[in-house]
Amino acid sequence: MKLRYEKPRLLSNLYKYRRYIQYNAWYELRYRYAGTSMGILWNLINPLCEILIYTVVFSLLFSKGVRGNSYALYITTGILPWRTFVETISQGSSAFTQNSIYLKRLAIPAEIFVAKVALTSLFLLYIYLGLILPINIIFGEHIGWGVLFLPILALLFQGLAFGLGLALANLQTLFPDIKQILQFLLPLWSWTMPIYYPDAIIPKNILPWLYLNPPYAFIESARSLILENQMPGINVWAIMLAWICFFICVGATVNRQLQNEVRDTI
Repeated sequence: MKLRYEKPRLLSNLYKYRRYIQYNAWYELRYRYAGTSMGILWNLINPLCEILIYTVVFSLLFSKGVRGNSYALYITTGILPWRTFVETISQGSSAFTQNSIYLKRLAIPAEIFVAKVALTSLFLLYIYLGLILPINIIFGEHIGWGVLFLPILALLFQGLAFGLGLALANLQTLFPDIKQILQFLLPLWSWTMPIYYPDAIIPKNILPWLYLNPPYAFIESARSLILENQMPGINVWAIMLAWICFFICVGATVNRQLQNEVRDTI
């Protein structure tokens, strides 16, 4: 007999299982590359190799119009937050199928598995930010008090990814083709905003419209704090909070409506 999952209360469930989420997120980060000689260092080696490739290829093309003294630093502040955002979406969307044995046998909130993925990515993003700051100093950039807001910004960014991941986790369980669609769409999505290329090449009349692209405000704010020591405006914070509320509400609604059907499917 399959267990039926009653109407979930997202925030209360996340709080109730917070210790389980924290423990498993840290465990996942530490042992993701267990059995390899480099171990946890692969969490850093992979993105650094990607940054090196893009820097070598594009530094000559985009040597002008980049904020800060270095294209490498500019692209680092874009790629690292984006990687953790994408990781939460791609792995979070598979969280239900990967943990199907628990969802079949236990009447536990399914959203905690997506939250675990998001928290793992948040831990990794904190490590990335901790590395960016000394690199920023090496390249001659000034570190100001605004960087104290980076942990909050990182948390908000992962909140956005959590909402998307939660909705997709339900949909992908019922429609497995979504996994293949995401493998195509996520790389394409990264080119719809200035992550690899400077925003200076985008016409000024188009720049305000980029805020309709949910991750843009978060990446732009991180760059402003790190490269320019400039706080995002109140309107930018409002945009970020609006996107977070929207996608978490979407994720919670989809999860509430589809959870019983998801548990019958897995």
